Amino acid sequence: MNRISWLYAFLLVGFLNGCATRDDVLILDRRTSSLEQQVWSVRDSLDGLKTTLSKRMDQAEKKMDSTLKPVHQSQANTLAQMDELKSQIQSLQGRIEAYEYNQKKDQQRLSESLVKDLKDLQTKIQRIEQSPTPSKPTPKQVSSAEGEDKAEKRKEAPQEEEKEGKEPAKEKGNTKAKSEGLYGEAEALFKKKAFEEAQKKYEDYLKIDPKGKYAEEARFGLAESLFGAKNYEEAILAYQKLIKSYPKGKYVPEALYKQALSFLNLKDNGSARLLLEKIVKNYPKTNQAKLAQKKLKTL
Repeated sequence: MNRISWLYAFLLVGFLNGCATRDDVLILDRRTSSLEQQVWSVRDSLDGLKTTLSKRMDQAEKKMDSTLKPVHQSQANTLAQMDELKSQIQSLQGRIEAYEYNQKKDQQRLSESLVKDLKDLQTKIQRIEQSPTPSKPTPKQVSSAEGEDKAEKRKEAPQEEEKEGKEPAKEKGNTKAKSEGLYGEAEALFKKKAFEEAQKKYEDYLKIDPKGKYAEEARFGLAESLFGAKNYEEAILAYQKLIKSYPKGKYVPEALYKQALSFLNLKDNGSARLLLEKIVKNYPKTNQAKLAQKKLKTL
């Protein structure tokens, strides 16, 4: 119950009791009017507040919409980009798998082709080994003077054998010194580029001491002498003997490279290419591998 209701109740009680005066009634009326004005003022204030609050609510909602809309749009764009990236990743994965598959096939084909070509190259080298070398004279080319010399040597042979039988210890002691001397002479001749003389000295050394201290160096020197003298077919064979005798030796990369150069000089580019590719594959960290890569670019 509000204040106005209490006031009317008070007046009613006053009249009923007959105690209220006219002045009291006027005072009460004024107070009632004042209270009514205050109530209306409060109502107006409340209406104003409601209006203000409503406007502010609308503004806040609009602000939130304007703020959240770009966020929602950005989220939508991000999701779309993620879907696009996923599809691109799937496409790339498919392409990578296809590339890896094709690469494996190509490597297998290349390996099979290389094995086949290397077999052909070995067959070719074997044919060269079996063919007569031009530098060695045939029996028909031996002169009568040489025949006479051989006959005389045969006559003298029994006497030499008797001497060897008498002094075997002395001969063994001299073999090492003689072989080392031959090797030193061969090296000196090779440095002077007297390749044919060096070749003979290397051959003499290998005959006397085929497994000696300088056997590997002598085989390489022999092959180098033949290469220097431009006897390329014989050089290929000499390098091949070196590789077979010392497959893990220090001269193998150089021997393969010189074989390739020999084939190039013989106009056999296919065999040269195979050897150069073999050097690059099996000896990638050597200086010969760098030279082989440069040479391959010119073929």
